Amino acid sequence: MEINIRPVTPATCPLYCNLGIKAYKEHYLHLWKNSDPSPYIQKSFTMDMVNSELKDSSSYLFLIYSGDKAVGILKIIKDASIAPYSSKQAIFLEKIYLLNEYSGKGLGGHVLSWVETYSLNSNKKILWLETMQKGQALNFYLKNDFKILRAKNHPMKEVLLDHKPMYVLFKKLKNT
Repeated sequence: MEINIRPVTPATCPLYCNLGIKAYKEHYLHLWKNSDPSPYIQKSFTMDMVNSELKDSSSYLFLIYSGDKAVGILKIIKDASIAPYSSKQAIFLEKIYLLNEYSGKGLGGHVLSWVETYSLNSNKKILWLETMQKGQALNFYLKNDFKILRAKNHPMKEVLLDHKPMYVLFKKLKNT
């Protein structure tokens, strides 16, 4: 499986938005009242929002390709502190969303490996993320040597109460 990760450009913003919405809806509708993720979609996948993120010097957006087909998105915040680590030491993996038909095929592991290499090349010591306490994502990250730092709740009020629990996970990066 040939994996390719390419930066989002103004020309590919619509593709990033469409893929993000589709992948998110395939995996996360169960979190939302009336299966309506529109508050999150408005916060994450409008053209205005994505264009403003492209102008943010710490925000990095990518499209994930399998061969020539765009199959997911990736978002990294390059300078994101997490106590006790400074923004110079830590990088935040905000999103890896893959289309459902590409989940469970090893693609996420390849993307995560790419993110770790990217982080090391950026002189980061810590990679961290937030994930739901319920679901497959937590197991994926734990299998990839992430550790639970602490619990938290999803900040959006529209998320169903029993799906609000999240974990903050981190991984100490090592040069190989």
